[in-house]
Amino acid sequence: MHIHPHMKMSDLVKADFELLAVLQRLKIPFGFKDKSIQTVCREEGIDLNFFLNLAKWFHERDFFPGETLMNHPVKWLVKYLRSTHSCYIDYQIPRIESEIIQIENTDQASSKNMQLMLKFFREYISEFTAHIQLEEEKIFPYILELEENLEKEKPDPEFLGKARGYTIRDFLDEHSDIEEKLTDLRNILLKYLDPPSNNCMFTNILIEIFRLGKDLNDHTILEENVLIPQVIKLEEQFHQKFPEG
Repeated sequence: MHIHPHMKMSDLVKADFELLAVLQRLKIPFGFKDKSIQTVCREEGIDLNFFLNLAKWFHERDFFPGETLMNHPVKWLVKYLRSTHSCYIDYQIPRIESEIIQIENTDQASSKNMQLMLKFFREYISEFTAHIQLEEEKIFPYILELEENLEKEKPDPEFLGKARGYTIRDFLDEHSDIEEKLTDLRNILLKYLDPPSNNCMFTNILIEIFRLGKDLNDHTILEENVLIPQVIKLEEQFHQKFPEG
């Protein structure tokens, strides 16, 4: 499928429903009638080329527009990643937790296994939430301030002090591997836990965990291959424009 600005947004979604995630995370509402991608993006205030590059990547997979995405204002990627965080915290993770509890409550024979599974998953949620909190409260505000101050004639004194003592490379040291823990949980479920009598529900939990893992992998690819390199360049530009001393 050739994705282009004049393609109908409805045709895009019908051709690949996985792209619904991109629309949701960019807060593009449904009800676009026969409007083109270009028209919808313009009406919703979305950078057209940013949307096209994300959509092409989600659809084609072999195509990763890393360099191209780095040419867009970093605020667009931050907006997308923040919306992704909300989707994880408010919907995907609570749904998995709820389904585990449901099996625990309805299948006494599997209750102990489900309790172990729930304990492991809640430990994962705790670590995951801390990871998200770090990005939301420290990393993303720093990135947005960096981009904003770079456009000024003189940076805000408070941010200047922050920029002198912190770089995005520090984030790499703090960036925990939230995917690895989810992989561990998936392996435990597949290899070691006896499935409950309600195998359909248990299988659905596995599917949801696999989907979350795939989504987290995409998230990490965008952060490590687009966001962080882009911010490193912005930091270099900032220190060249506002040299110390």
